Amino acid sequence: MIRQINFKSSKFSSRLTAFAAAMAVFLLISSSVSAAGQCKEVHGHYVEHAVSANCTSPVGLCIEGEYSGMVRGAFSGAATALIPTADTPTTGVVLFTSNSVIHASVGLKSGDLLIKNAGAFHTVGAGEIVDLQLITGGTGDFTGASGAIRASGVFVNGSGQSDYDGMICLP
Repeated sequence: MIRQINFKSSKFSSRLTAFAAAMAVFLLISSSVSAAGQCKEVHGHYVEHAVSANCTSPVGLCIEGEYSGMVRGAFSGAATALIPTADTPTTGVVLFTSNSVIHASVGLKSGDLLIKNAGAFHTVGAGEIVDLQLITGGTGDFTGASGAIRASGVFVNGSGQSDYDGMICLP
């Protein structure tokens, strides 16, 4: 015996409407994730040193260096602020912000990564430093890039080194 389904039944109709709404939300979220692009985890190391030639920093601190690991290439940066806190006399820690550019290769992609940095630097002892590098865009294959790289290391007597890890996202 073949049963005929009544598609006009209000119970079936509301379930179908709820299912259709759920599928629409799922498709919308899926397309938003796809529109956000591809993100890649990165890890590695960099070395850096202070430079004075052509330094455009309003606080007189510019650096250059070289990334190795998953991000490879030369970089340069200029501090935009050095900010002592109420605790600096006790801790020796100063906050900083800067702008930097990494002339980077990541896998088969290359171009410049544009970075806004914010961090803290221990001005005494081993010169410990932590740095949050927010990717604000780029050129070449990195046009429209976003993401964040976390770095920690040391910076003493005008030179230093740090390990990094984070995420680079491309549209």
